Amino acid sequence: VLATVATEFAHTENGIYEFFGKTFYAYQYDPKSIRSVIIRILKFLYDEKMIETIGDNILATRFGRRISELYIDPVSGVIIRDALTQRPAELTDLSYFQMIAHTPDMFPKLRPSANEEDELSLFADQHKTEWMMPIPDQLEDNIAYQEFLSEVNTAIVLHSWIEETTEDNLIERFRVQPGDLYRNIESAKWLIYSTHELAQLFGVPKKVLTDLDTINERIEKGVKTELLQLTKLEGIGRIRARTLYNAGLKTLDDLKKAALEKLTSLPPIGPRVAKKIKDQVGGFIKTEDLKKLKTGNEWEQKAITEY
Repeated sequence: VLATVATEFAHTENGIYEFFGKTFYAYQYDPKSIRSVIIRILKFLYDEKMIETIGDNILATRFGRRISELYIDPVSGVIIRDALTQRPAELTDLSYFQMIAHTPDMFPKLRPSANEEDELSLFADQHKTEWMMPIPDQLEDNIAYQEFLSEVNTAIVLHSWIEETTEDNLIERFRVQPGDLYRNIESAKWLIYSTHELAQLFGVPKKVLTDLDTINERIEKGVKTELLQLTKLEGIGRIRARTLYNAGLKTLDDLKKAALEKLTSLPPIGPRVAKKIKDQVGGFIKTEDLKKLKTGNEWEQKAITEY
């Protein structure tokens, strides 16, 4: 319904009914059955300020249009808006991850096992000042509390990913399937980006926008903040970036000054990758070193165990 209004396929309530009357659903069932559902949806969109009315015309607000453009669930948009405008006392990476885990667009949520619930409950209580969504009372609504623990567990997995925990360790520690892990990371990337876009509509502090930008980059690469400069280089992922950083090559300027031979001595950096790095940072390569690459007389790489 929101997309129908935002893309101007329909401008009035009757226009919306007419539009949905041409769908396959209306072909299969009585179009009148859709009418009551659309009325409830329009009320929700109006109450949440995603649409506005001028006479008989229905128009999308900036908020509603942006949600439609981002292809996220309107309910997700409301959750993100409310969380950003009622921020917790302590805003951390976990805060944003728990927020997006609360949205219907984050699926599947990573449910903890029965053996993990006590430890997760303790963790949730220790970090209660960081959560965007309040902790439900377990005695009043156990189902809501279990959902909350799933959101916290999902947030922890995403946080572990940007702290450079390996995929194998994530799979073993959280017993998450590789496909679910990949899907969660991809969903998180889009939801954090969407959060950044929506945040610009609500006048949040500049630091929030900066933090969201940084988190988005870290999810994309799966690295700590210190490696972001290195992972901007083509061919440098989380493993190569960490190897370079630990070898003292922490900035692009360090790479520019480093000898080609030093780069090729690192296990994941072959001669051609080293040259590619140099080409990107504008480093000087000695003629004799370049000849070695062209003739195939490359330096012998150390074994990773030796390194």
